[in-house]
Amino acid sequence: MLDDARKFSKTRMVRLALTVSVLLGLWYAFRPEKLFVNKKVAEPPPAALARLTVLYTGSFHGNTRETIGRATVYQQPNGSRALTLSNFSPPNGPGLHVILLAGSNFDQRQDLTLSNTNDRDLGELKANQGEQSYALPAEVDVNRFNTVVIYSAGLHAIFGTATLDAF
Repeated sequence: MLDDARKFSKTRMVRLALTVSVLLGLWYAFRPEKLFVNKKVAEPPPAALARLTVLYTGSFHGNTRETIGRATVYQQPNGSRALTLSNFSPPNGPGLHVILLAGSNFDQRQDLTLSNTNDRDLGELKANQGEQSYALPAEVDVNRFNTVVIYSAGLHAIFGTATLDAF
C-alpha cells in the first residue's frame, strides 16, 4: 500500500513537471502578454534631418490588422541608408519583424521565414508605437525590395505593409 502511494506520487510529480515545462515553452513561443502591453520608442532620426536625403517613402496599411504610420528610406551624408518608421502603430503581436520584400504582389498568408531570396529581415520591431530606425545593408536594392512588411513570426501573419515609392 505504501509503495503504491509513493509510485502514485512519483508519477504525479513527473506529470506535473512535464505540464509546467510545456506551459512555459508555449508562453515563451507565443508571449501572450505582448498582445496587451504597448511599448513606445522615440528614436531620433539617423542624422540631422537637414542633411538627410529622402529616397523612398510609403504609408502603412493593414488588411486584417490596423497598422498606421509611414516608412521612409533616407540616405545619410556618408552614403549609408536607413529605414525610418514614423507615426508608427501596429497592433501588438509576438515576434514582430521588419522585413523588406521584393515586389508588392505577395500572398497575405505567405510564410516569410521560409523564403530568403525575396525578402530581407531587418530585425525585430523595437516597439509597437513611435519613431524607430533600421540600418539598410549596402547590398539591399530598394528598387527591388520596395515593400516594408511588419510580420509576426509567432503567428505567421502579416500585420501591415507599406509600398515604397521614389520621392
